[in-house]
Formats: sequence, C-alpha cells, structure tokens
Amino acid sequence: MKHRRMTISKLCLVAVALSSLTLVGCIYEVGLPAGEEQFGRLVPIQGMHQQTFFKDQSSQPIYRDDQPEGMRQPPPNTVAMDQNPRGDRPDRDHYRNLENPVPVTEQNLEYGRFRYEEQCAVCHGLEGHGTGPIVEAGHYQATVPTFHTTPQRNQTDGDIYRTITYGAGMMWSYENQLTDMERWAVVNYIRALQRSEYPQPRDVERVRSE
Repeated sequence: MKHRRMTISKLCLVAVALSSLTLVGCIYEVGLPAGEEQFGRLVPIQGMHQQTFFKDQSSQPIYRDDQPEGMRQPPPNTVAMDQNPRGDRPDRDHYRNLENPVPVTEQNLEYGRFRYEEQCAVCHGLEGHGTGPIVEAGHYQATVPTFHTTPQRNQTDGDIYRTITYGAGMMWSYENQLTDMERWAVVNYIRALQRSEYPQPRDVERVRSE
C-alpha cells in the first residue's frame, strides 16, 4: 500500500512538471514573431499588429487585375460632392410648380401649427426667425434662416415642401417624421407666420372689419 501511494505521488509530480513545461512552451510560442504558423494559431489577433497598411491619399499597389497601380477608384454608385447625390429625386422645377393640396382652414392651420412646433420650432423658433432653443443654446453650429426675408417669402409652396421633404444645407430630411399631408399643412402654417409680419392688403381689411 505504501509503495502504491508513492507511485501515485510520483505520477502527480510528473504531471505537474509536464504542465509547467507546456506552460513555458506556450509563453515562448506566443512571443514568436507575427506571421509564423504557431503564433497565428495560438493568438490569431496578434498578427494584425504587423500587417501591411497604407497611408491615406498615397499610391497603392494593384488590388485587382482590372485596377491599375496607384490611387484606388471610388466604390461603385458613388458620386462626387458637386453632383446630384439622388438621381431618383425630381429636380426643383418639379416641386416649384406644385399646388398645396391642403386647404387653408382654421383646423388645418391649427394642426400645421402643432406639427411645426413639435418638429420645426426647435431650430426655426416659434415665430420662424431661426432662433429656436437649440440655436440660442449654441448647440447648432450653423445659421438657421428666417422665414421673413424677401427670398424666403418669395418661395413657392412647392419650394418649402421640397425643403421639408429632403432637407437643405445642415437641415436633414423630415420625410420620415411628417407625412405628405402634414408637410403641406406645415407649409400653410409657415405662410401664416410670414403673413403675420408681412400682411397682405386683404388681411388688413379683414382685421379692420373684425
């Protein structure tokens, strides 16, 4: 029995020794230069540290047989910044002549006001002067145009509708936030804001009669 216990103890010592040697071997193999088979098999991600890379805007070797050596060509379906990025959108002339399908009624103007104050006033302000809370807080690093300049007042309903739909400058598209009819209702309310500061003769006569 004593001899058996000693044998088991010796076997345990041998196992510990083999484990230590294996551990040392692993540590040594991990330290091998990147690209060697053992290193990549044990720690694959380490091989990324010594991969070939190229600096931005520098000439590069051939990537494909159909591509000459030098600067890489732009990906397919990309366009330059001075080109129309969305060829599927009708041009401005198409929108400029559109008629507003939402009639100007008290109920429609009230709904247009509600959607305007919910989606637009944060930048354009409640009165349309481009001084919304985000602008006044300095979080919007761009000038928001007022609706009350002559060029803005000379825009057609279709022009304003197109801007709401697709955005302009720093302003993004609101096509997903406002339905088609809601955008037209907002256009009507913007017109009401403009006429509140630049009333037409019939507006003055209406106020006098009331």
